[in-house]
Amino acid sequence: MTVSRRLFVTAAVTTAVAASSSSFALAAQGATDTGAAAAPEPPYRIPISPDDSPEEVVAKAAQVRPTQRQIAWQRLEQTAFLHFGVNTFTGLEWGTGDEDPDVFQPSGLDTDQWARALRDGGFKLAILTVKHHDGFVLYPSRYTKHSVVSSSWRGGKGDVLRSFADSLRRYGVKVGVYISPADENQYLHGVYANGSARSQRTIPTPVEGDDRADDSAARSFTLDATDYGAHMLNQLYEVLTEYGPIDEVWFDGAQGRIPPEKVETYDWDSWYAVIRALAPDATVAVRGPDVRWVGNEGGLAREDEWSVVPVRDSGNGSIDYALKYDAPDQGSREALAEARSVAQYVQWWPAECDVSIRPGWFYHEDEQPKSVEELTDIWFRSVGRNSVLLLNIPPDKRGLLPDADVARLREFHERVQRELPKDLARGARLRRDDASGTVTVDLGSPHEVDRIRIAEDIRHGQRLEDAVVEVRTGDGWRRVADVGTVGASRVLLLAAPVTARVWRLRVTRSRRAVRVARFGLYRSAV
Repeated sequence: MTVSRRLFVTAAVTTAVAASSSSFALAAQGATDTGAAAAPEPPYRIPISPDDSPEEVVAKAAQVRPTQRQIAWQRLEQTAFLHFGVNTFTGLEWGTGDEDPDVFQPSGLDTDQWARALRDGGFKLAILTVKHHDGFVLYPSRYTKHSVVSSSWRGGKGDVLRSFADSLRRYGVKVGVYISPADENQYLHGVYANGSARSQRTIPTPVEGDDRADDSAARSFTLDATDYGAHMLNQLYEVLTEYGPIDEVWFDGAQGRIPPEKVETYDWDSWYAVIRALAPDATVAVRGPDVRWVGNEGGLAREDEWSVVPVRDSGNGSIDYALKYDAPDQGSREALAEARSVAQYVQWWPAECDVSIRPGWFYHEDEQPKSVEELTDIWFRSVGRNSVLLLNIPPDKRGLLPDADVARLREFHERVQRELPKDLARGARLRRDDASGTVTVDLGSPHEVDRIRIAEDIRHGQRLEDAVVEVRTGDGWRRVADVGTVGASRVLLLAAPVTARVWRLRVTRSRRAVRVARFGLYRSAV
């Protein structure tokens, strides 16, 4: 996973066929089995137009609220990525698609070890690279032989995804899957980027000797797709019906390393429809409607990270950034005004910060994990800035998380706990004044504080733009910290401890009345 892989926002997406934002809804209606009517979702996406004044756009942004799945995702705070596949054994970061599947030989595979290390490291969800760009699949798919079935490992009967999902659930960790839109192997077989037109496809597509033929309860879908789009739909169907429940489906927008005149226009609308039908609670990230990429692979959010951002249609039921993906500001009043001419919506699209614990995304013997200090800094600049941290920990050739990485995860988790130990404000006397936008906490006696954690109740949106933290002294109120936007989580690190009994959060600018869910006060034990 390199930065070039992520530049879908200005490259791959612009090649997509123009389509209205209703195409995803139409695709969902095309499903043979639509099931019971879903409860209406909150207004997580609201249309805007160039005719709207800057003030009107801000007012609309203040009305945007997250869906339940977005709220649940944001509460995870810290998730894991596991890059594992043929690249682990070839030493590549981006495979070629013509690898000998027999190179895949994780003789000591122990996914329980993965799950224990992740649970003990404080991770709530983990995502496995079920298929990377090379097209090698970590479960026995009916639709490709470039998979574990063609390896002599476990006699061709191995199933990494099954072991992964079972182990995570056993240890209380949620299950996520990454299925790369790019597929070098399918390009070599004339399926990926073959120029085929979108047409109606029946999913799942029957295969010779299909073991699902007599399953009367099986659901089927009729959806628009290219040849390769149907291949992806069939694999999504397998994963979601045979390995569920799946809690997150993670896409990027990578295009295969193919000739420049070739392109595969991804069938996002149909892919999303199958996911919503078969895994309605699953978050679709990062090339999806629920979560966006923060814009770098260093794990760092902007100091003021907005979850409500301007977006534009980008074809086939997908949306894209209205501003540059790595713009220093995505959601302030100024950013909203700048985006008016190109954006079609303001949307709840919170940021995910991805980074690898090692320099590479796949395991390389000559690399070492980041230090506890580096990881802690990343945590404060991701989770502490209204984002979710996605930390990659690549299994080694044995099929184990390296001992050094396991130890580092435990040390990292312990460090974060020491940074934010007991919340001194918990159980203290608290007073809210909605009219003045203040929350006051009386600790009962003076306490040293050097960490402050603030959260809005994002069920009502993200509205706080600026605030100050103050302490009461004999001469009145003294300012000790300034804070910009908050959202689901904002952590402030004071330059030096401040001792006071009474603390106050005072909102100085907001888009609508602010609902403060948390005003935590801590004394670091580091």
